[in-house]
Amino acid sequence: MEEEKYLTFELSGQTFAIEISCVKEILNGCGSISPVPEFPEYGKGVINLRGDIVPIIDMRVRFHQPPMEVTDKICIIVTESKGSAKSDYLGYVVDTVCAVVDFDTSEISPAPSISGSTGKYIKGVYKADGKIIMIIEPELLLTESMIEAIGDYMDGVQ
Repeated sequence: MEEEKYLTFELSGQTFAIEISCVKEILNGCGSISPVPEFPEYGKGVINLRGDIVPIIDMRVRFHQPPMEVTDKICIIVTESKGSAKSDYLGYVVDTVCAVVDFDTSEISPAPSISGSTGKYIKGVYKADGKIIMIIEPELLLTESMIEAIGDYMDGVQ
């Protein structure tokens, strides 16, 4: 049995997971997101993370749900940016970070066949404790045009 570690999180009652190796850090209670004029609608703004300007993506908006309210209890998963967003990191606002768990890789089902952009960022599906957990590929959550829009904004702040 081969296992991989994943970080699980919730978004509107649904559980998702990303490989722990993608996660730089988790910020809890980070309510100091600076809004950005003309930033794409899925973008909450930017934060200063020890000198790095990090674009923040609202996962609810990215998944076509009502936006997340920015409070002092907001939770952000920071990942390394592998795209050309002109930032070393991207932050994703989620409802709750749950736990780091081991998934038996033989128990991960292939992603459902979905037309459109959704199927591109779902890596697979895992069943645990009666829940279906969608495993996502964070670097594929944003399309090239989304990354370009963030990059255009980042040119102005760096």
